[in-house]
Amino acid sequence: MVLARAAAVAALAGCAVSLHLHGDEVPESPSTARMTTQWSETRLGPPMLASDACSAAWNFSTQSEWKEPDPITFPNAGLGARRLMTAIDGMPYQLYLPPTWNNNSLYPYPVHVDLHSHGERKWTLKNSQGFARMLARNQSTSFDNRSCWCLGGSYSAAYDESATSPYYLGTSSDTGCPMADCTFADTVPGVVVMPQCWTGSATPGWTAACLAKAQAITAFVIGHFNGDADKVIVSGTSEGGEGAMEFAKTYPTLVSAVVVTDAPTATYTSGLDGMPVYVTGDATHSGIAAIDSLVAALNGRTSGVTKYTRFVSAPAAADPGFLSTDGHSSDIAYRCSNTWTWAYQYKNTGGRSAWGLDEYPHITMS
Repeated sequence: MVLARAAAVAALAGCAVSLHLHGDEVPESPSTARMTTQWSETRLGPPMLASDACSAAWNFSTQSEWKEPDPITFPNAGLGARRLMTAIDGMPYQLYLPPTWNNNSLYPYPVHVDLHSHGERKWTLKNSQGFARMLARNQSTSFDNRSCWCLGGSYSAAYDESATSPYYLGTSSDTGCPMADCTFADTVPGVVVMPQCWTGSATPGWTAACLAKAQAITAFVIGHFNGDADKVIVSGTSEGGEGAMEFAKTYPTLVSAVVVTDAPTATYTSGLDGMPVYVTGDATHSGIAAIDSLVAALNGRTSGVTKYTRFVSAPAAADPGFLSTDGHSSDIAYRCSNTWTWAYQYKNTGGRSAWGLDEYPHITMS
């Protein structure tokens, strides 16, 4: 897929990129947009080496991202950029486009819908950890000046997966997941949508109304940013993981795979038959027994693949304001190439019709 995508991009070199927003707004090309870029998009010189990120001295601050101002809203998307976009139907969302993005419908991009947890209800905190932080070309934060985020330890060991209950073994193996990935935002091949359901102190969770808005935003992104309606992955951490499962249950014909990380309050009884679901957890997490139970319930379905990566340990929250919370397997899982190999192997047939989009005016030959 990477070689095919690279060939397509090369063939389209020199063509103008056209990005379209909803309504009557027609934004400028990212290369000519007058609005300034944000710090997370700016990287001086080549990417930081992972060896340097994990060994060089760095300035650590106790300043929590919770106290930092949220990012500015952009009227246009940017190549290789994670940007807060103009809200749709009152729901804010962040959008990431790969650096190689183009609107050639012969080569649509996988779409990843990432739902936030309660802690991640503020953009600055969400962007300081997990999947969202990895989508910045400059991964530094208010508390970590390194342009490449290295985890403070070795967390690549995971218990060997079992085909029978409790679905993990007592033995463990090295997953090969890197502690630092300095070029993640330059190489991830998909379009990423991050809608925001709630803010403040209330914990409503991903309600039906929020999921409906997230679905509408995703349909808009697929239709306007060359998304592959046959490959739509929904993910989330904690409450976001519950939301990801609920999204897939509510819209089963729209989702190709689900990724659930660190979600001890998530439960399963029905509604996900046939759906590929990937669960990750940390064996030292206070809620690991509940995560194990979720995996057991998913494995009890009549159909549908369940994958479980039970890390031996996981890093503490990256933000210094939340160091006392449980470990975050989500901070290691998205660095793992196996996560993406697993997610991208699944696809829906007839996704554009299911999403309410017109079919392409061409036939794609395998």
